[in-house]
Amino acid sequence: MKRMISNKAAMVLICLLGFSACKEEPSVKQYRVQKAPGSSPPVENQASVPDGLPFSWTVPSGWRQGKSSAMRTASYEVPLDGETGDFSLVRLGGGAGGVMANLNRWRGQIGLGPVSAEEVSKFAHIRSTAQGRPYMLMTLINPENPGSAILAAIFELSDYVLFAKLTASQAGVEKAQPSFEAFCQSLTFTGG
Repeated sequence: MKRMISNKAAMVLICLLGFSACKEEPSVKQYRVQKAPGSSPPVENQASVPDGLPFSWTVPSGWRQGKSSAMRTASYEVPLDGETGDFSLVRLGGGAGGVMANLNRWRGQIGLGPVSAEEVSKFAHIRSTAQGRPYMLMTLINPENPGSAILAAIFELSDYVLFAKLTASQAGVEKAQPSFEAFCQSLTFTGG
């Protein structure tokens, strides 16, 4: 019995030595390179088709790559007269908490109170992408806080909800409206 254990131990030792003697492949090394100061160069009407996403879009001229985060599918800086708007595209599964909950959260971000579903028609409109997919477009402005306003679009699909949101001043939001709507209209969906 001792001989059998010794033979097994010897075989394991031989296998381990055999594996360690194999030629080692060069390893992949990762490096972090700091970006040069200043913002990213503008993106010129670039089509974006991220891997694994069931939609794509065209980036409006002049928009720059923005700060990414785990929540954002896409992020852009939108140059406006004297300021930079912050654009985010967020995809959430299921109903994403509901349209009204998200809308009222955004209103709270600029100092406005919640609204009922009946009041939404005062500032929200149904639009369509070039593909014919409907979405809700809204402009949120607080007259008492003109330094912070929101342009938002909500695309409800069967498996997820897509939120496009641009935050800037009231003047910035008004200036960004055409390029924001161009972004929304460029969205092309492959499913749902």
